[in-house]
Amino acid sequence: MALDQHSQRHAQHLLWVPDLHVETARTSAGTVCSFAGDLHADNAQLVRQILDEALDQARGTRVVAVDLSAVALFTSSALNTLLAAHQRARAGRTELVVAAPSERVRRVLEVTGADTVLTVCQTLEQALRRPVPAA
Repeated sequence: MALDQHSQRHAQHLLWVPDLHVETARTSAGTVCSFAGDLHADNAQLVRQILDEALDQARGTRVVAVDLSAVALFTSSALNTLLAAHQRARAGRTELVVAAPSERVRRVLEVTGADTVLTVCQTLEQALRRPVPAA
């Protein structure tokens, strides 16, 4: 995870499962959930839980950036989990942003049209610079 020099980590959570590494960090600009490895049906519940926790902490005041730059496999289950998190974020007036999607993730988003529903930024830094949603 590459945070710009102005972002400071306030809290960090690391998690390893066989085919997925997750790192969550709160910064002055928002919360970053970084995923590396494979996102699929077998770990969708875990991904949902991590995103739900990030959204709970950020409700109404922050950006939640989902860094998918190191994701190798991104299935329909992962897409559904991400879309559900997006809906939950909107309901809580939080900005959920997909940051730096890998080529495989980007292709799934484009083919399914999800890139027109989700906010997608080319870099994590761009995602964290997004304005805080109005109350």
